[in-house]
Amino acid sequence: MSLLAELMTVDILNLIALLSVVFIGLPHGAMDGALAIHMGWMNRPAKAAMFLIAYVGLAAVVVGLWLLAPTIAFLIFLGISLFHFGRGDIVPRTKEHQVTEVLMRGGVVLGGISLFHRAEVDAIFEILIGSDTATVWLFMQAVGLATLVLIPMVVLSKSHNERRSAAIEITAMLLLFAITPPLLGFAIYFCCIHSFRHFSHMGKMLKTTIQQFQITRSTVLFSLMTWAVGLVVLAYQSTSVGLEPALLQVVFIGLAALTVPHMILVDGLAKHENNPEALA
Repeated sequence: MSLLAELMTVDILNLIALLSVVFIGLPHGAMDGALAIHMGWMNRPAKAAMFLIAYVGLAAVVVGLWLLAPTIAFLIFLGISLFHFGRGDIVPRTKEHQVTEVLMRGGVVLGGISLFHRAEVDAIFEILIGSDTATVWLFMQAVGLATLVLIPMVVLSKSHNERRSAAIEITAMLLLFAITPPLLGFAIYFCCIHSFRHFSHMGKMLKTTIQQFQITRSTVLFSLMTWAVGLVVLAYQSTSVGLEPALLQVVFIGLAALTVPHMILVDGLAKHENNPEALA
């Protein structure tokens, strides 16, 4: 088999997708360190220590819950991801977010990826939480059904110009998720849409108080620490389950662990302290 043919296999595409999430997508969350500087939490050692302990502690709680009750932890992760993705995809950020649009946009991502490729996604779910995935699929089916109802409601509620752009974006995302393997579709969305929007809006806000060098330095530092921890866990886990399952577990359980403090910071604390502009 030629190198080109090998690169076109699903396994290679999965590897490319997962590595893209790790090296392109995850650093958008690493900007939380720069956000903490912007909010004045890193000016004093005590505040900096409290921020880091709380951030790492919340991530550790998520991992612990996943080990004790993987299905419950996964459902919580899916729920907060639906809200976080949905809220982050609303443009412009200055307008009041409507719950229906948040749920619809988040549902397009989760429902589109999973329900277009149920067999492949179920195999991923089994790696993440074990063989009993029935409860997760009940949740995903509910998300898919609600999304189908909400799409026309949200699109028709917009002005004429917004209606057209929203319909085009939603249609394009559904086509993306339908024609690409699930991990690749998620990677393209996570890296090229969600993370890009986050980098763009965070960069504009952070530059009002801190220098570009500080933003870059803290983002790189947090990214390196995250990658180092992930590499250690991957090396340990791959010896028992194999490289690809271990990579899936490290990436998605790691995403879950980091999403909780990231969402609390970005969608909660930062939103209230730094309004007028919401972040993704």
